[in-house]
Amino acid sequence: MAVFAIALSAAAMGASAQTWRCGNSYSDQPCEGGRTVKVDDRRNDADRKASEDAARRNERSAGRLARSRQSMEREALSQGGATTFDAGRFTTNAQPLTPAEKTAQARQRKHTTEPRPTSARFNSPSTGDEAPKAAGKKKKKK
Repeated sequence: MAVFAIALSAAAMGASAQTWRCGNSYSDQPCEGGRTVKVDDRRNDADRKASEDAARRNERSAGRLARSRQSMEREALSQGGATTFDAGRFTTNAQPLTPAEKTAQARQRKHTTEPRPTSARFNSPSTGDEAPKAAGKKKKKK
């Protein structure tokens, strides 16, 4: 598409304009290591206009399709629809998850999202809390 646009601009500027290829891009300015590209647009004005109109129609159609897809995705997410993980399972004809698999997935999600509480208890000088004493040991009186 970029080559087409450059060809159109080169044709509009006249025969004296040159197009340069600079790596993977094209320019009307010379560049280091660039080479000239012969651009010859032999279409008449009616063909050129029809081509430009078709390109505009395609761009509008692509925009409508993208907006439609995005609104369907938003709606599916708001209704708790299938996630991309679920969609992958459906396209591969995989069997539905068993209750044990669902439980394992829920446990995995819980462990990855919630921090684990610490099991150690520490003395807190500000609150006066003490750590629990070991069972079975008694203090000797002096």
